[in-house]
Formats: sequence, C-alpha cells, structure tokens
Amino acid sequence: MASEVSPPGPAWRGLVVPGVLLVAVLAVLVSLGNWQMRRLSWKLDLIDRVESRLKVAPVPPPGPAEWPKLDQDRIDYRQVHLGGHYLPGETHVFTALGEPKGRYGGPGFWVMVPFATSDGWIVFVNRGFVPQDLKDPGKRPGSSAPKGDVTLQGTIRHAEKDGSSLAADPEKNIWYRRDPAELARAAGLDAGSVAPYTIDLNASMAPEGGLPQPGETKVTFNNPHLGYAMTWYGLAAAALGVFVAFAAGRLKRAG
Repeated sequence: MASEVSPPGPAWRGLVVPGVLLVAVLAVLVSLGNWQMRRLSWKLDLIDRVESRLKVAPVPPPGPAEWPKLDQDRIDYRQVHLGGHYLPGETHVFTALGEPKGRYGGPGFWVMVPFATSDGWIVFVNRGFVPQDLKDPGKRPGSSAPKGDVTLQGTIRHAEKDGSSLAADPEKNIWYRRDPAELARAAGLDAGSVAPYTIDLNASMAPEGGLPQPGETKVTFNNPHLGYAMTWYGLAAAALGVFVAFAAGRLKRAG
C-alpha cells in the first residue's frame, strides 16, 4: 500500500517566524528613532534657552538665600556681573578645547579661582583656558588674577556632578569636573559658603598676558538628531519593505 503524502500546510505558516523577527526589529528601530526625536526636542530647547539668555543684560548672581531651592537649569548660561576680590590659589580642571574662540586650544585646563563677593560669599570663577604645557602659573607671565576689588562679567554654569570617571589628582592639582563642593574642599574652603555653580568669565575679562583665555563657554551645539532619527525610521521602513516583498513572493509561489 502506497504511503500517503501529507499536503503542504498553508503558505502563511512559513511567514510566522520571519514576521515575529520583523516585529522585534521594527520595535527596536522605531524606539531608537523616537529616542532621537526626544533628543532633538531637548537640544532645540537647550539652543533656544542659551540663545535667549545670552541676549539678556547681566544681573547679580543668586546669593545664599536662593541656594537651597536653586534650579540649576533655570540659571545655566545666565549673564551676570559681580564685585569683590579674588582669593589666593587656582585649581585646574582638565578639558579639551576643540573649537577655541581664542588663540589656544587642544588639551589643557580651566583655571578655577575662588572669588569673594562684596556680599560676603564665595563663587568659583573660571578665568579661562590654559594649554596643558602652560598649567604652571610660572610659565605664563601676566596671568595672575588682579589684586584688590574688581567687577566681573560672566556666564553662570551649572555644577558638574557627573562627567569623567577619572579620579582627581590633588597632588598635581588636576581635577576632572567643575563641582563647586569639590573645588571648595581642594581650596580648604567651607563648602557651605561657596555658590553651588561656577561663573565663566567673558572674553572681555582677558588679562594682559592673554592667559588664562576667557570667553570659551560653549554656546553653539551640534544637532544631528533629526538625521539620526530619519536613519532609524528609514531602516525600519526598509525592513518592512523587504518583508513585504518576501511574503508576496512566497504567497505567489504557493498560489
């Protein structure tokens, strides 16, 4: 007796596994596209916020009464003016200046100096950038902070609580983030009397020697997120198109 051959199953059964894989791939690609769109919205908001704050006339920076409830995002990039005098010493925070506005760039340091305001509290001022080989103040004549009372103009920058995972090297006076609390401890100051933000000096505050080089606050931002989002969405559309073509061909052959 001849053995019976089972008829082939429906053609769509061969599409189940590829279909499940397609759903997983689409979920990942669309999710990545949506994430880039959220990043785009955040970046556009940042650009608008920075541009608008740079156009506002300088105001006094927030004092101790405002610190407990201070919203760092609301004060970031605010233009300020303040009077007082510099305290001795400088702390060096490593950076890499890729697109300098001034003469110097590349690897180097922000020169952070405590500034005692005329109102009696302290804020760390970023006097500007120095190249790596000019970290030692003795190698850059004319770079000392001015003596006596001065009036400064600059840009508030939020405290850097996150960032480099590298450990600070107090012996070499090298730090890797502009965290006012860390800078205060390094300078032997009471952190409670130090502002929870820093101030970048404007370019007009450059010393006669040219270093530190102020005015290097980053106020322009690369914004490729829309292109990235379209890439992910395009890949999702391509994957869907390939599956449709594959499924159509399989069903046609079966029919």
